[in-house]
Amino acid sequence: MSVTDATTRRSEFGLFLVYILVVFYALCFQLQSPLEPFLVEKLVGKDKGSDASVSYGRLQSLFSGIQMFASLLFGHILDKFGVRVGFTLNFLACAATYYLLSITSSMTMLYISKIPGIGMAGFLCAQTAVSQLTSAGPERVQALGRLTTAYTIGGIVGPYLGGLLGGQGDYFLSAKLAMLGSLLAAACCLLLPAEVPALQNLKEEDSKLPWIQRIMTVVKVAGFLSAIKLITSTANSMASSTQNLVLKNQLGFAEADLGFFMSSQFAFGAFANAVLLGPVTRLMGGAPQKVVRNCVLAMATLYALQSLLNSKQMPWELSPAAQKFGFVGVALTLAIFQYSLSTSITAENTQRVPENMKGTLIGMEHCIFSAARVATPAIGINVLNAHGMEGLYAACSSIFVGTLLVWTFTAERFLPTLAASASNKKDR
Repeated sequence: MSVTDATTRRSEFGLFLVYILVVFYALCFQLQSPLEPFLVEKLVGKDKGSDASVSYGRLQSLFSGIQMFASLLFGHILDKFGVRVGFTLNFLACAATYYLLSITSSMTMLYISKIPGIGMAGFLCAQTAVSQLTSAGPERVQALGRLTTAYTIGGIVGPYLGGLLGGQGDYFLSAKLAMLGSLLAAACCLLLPAEVPALQNLKEEDSKLPWIQRIMTVVKVAGFLSAIKLITSTANSMASSTQNLVLKNQLGFAEADLGFFMSSQFAFGAFANAVLLGPVTRLMGGAPQKVVRNCVLAMATLYALQSLLNSKQMPWELSPAAQKFGFVGVALTLAIFQYSLSTSITAENTQRVPENMKGTLIGMEHCIFSAARVATPAIGINVLNAHGMEGLYAACSSIFVGTLLVWTFTAERFLPTLAASASNKKDR
């Protein structure tokens, strides 16, 4: 067997194992995810519904705040020590979080259980590994899509099983199962290749750049598209962080119902990434710049539709069943464009940075995602409590409209610079 064939086989095995680890990561996380609003209500008290909603928002904000700073650090760890070390640290942190969650008896303990989240960066590790194991272009876009599909596979089983366990009144068994699954995944990380072929022939001086200088280099090359991701993530975070409350309080979902919906949402996400990502990307224009613009426009429209369907100012009044089906239909359609938007930005950005800075880039992207989720749960919950579903989704639509205006009036100023950077990189 030639050296090239051996390298290709090792890369293919590495990709396969990364997909498996992401399934574990998603399964363990989503096992307890649909139970959190019910657990918070149990710890705070059912007679304090609004207090429980606020506490739930604070819990999400704390976790996102921890991950916002951790993502930048973890990206540097990946560039410095490799994805095998990164994945192992991630699953050990997951196991610690789920153990603390399994012995929680108060809101204080529940907040403490989020602290090991500083090391929970499974998807960051996976995206970095994929960007290093694949060639730039369609191959990488496809691999990133499969990576999201792998996450959704774990997300299909996790919420459904967790909802069934929670429906029996046990909110802690799922956390214990998640802890065991995380420890098993940590052991599997030893099978990952210690070195990635794409990193073996890089300039030594590039790999020794200070952390801050690496971040500044990444921001200079990929900052504009990352800023677009930050703005859109703010609206998506407002919607996603309140979704469980909307389903539970406004639409009357029980534990098992909520778990089933989340599993169905992930199943549809797997289908969208495996089957629809390519066609939707082509439909949106093919080129990353066109895909971003058209996806932003589509999501602004869909959030506006969600607001109208739940508006009390309109002459119609939907039945409870129609309201549920309408909400689910729009939410699933939004997911299609959200996946396409996010994947296109990540694939485009990873082509622009040096190979040994991809961990830093993806860490920065995850930092952006977490930053968007620090304040938005509280904002989203306050808007939902004050103005209902109509006001919440109107606000999300407005953010996307603003993003579209920013893109329209500033993209030409930045995109030629980005194109030139990519061209210079290729020439080198």
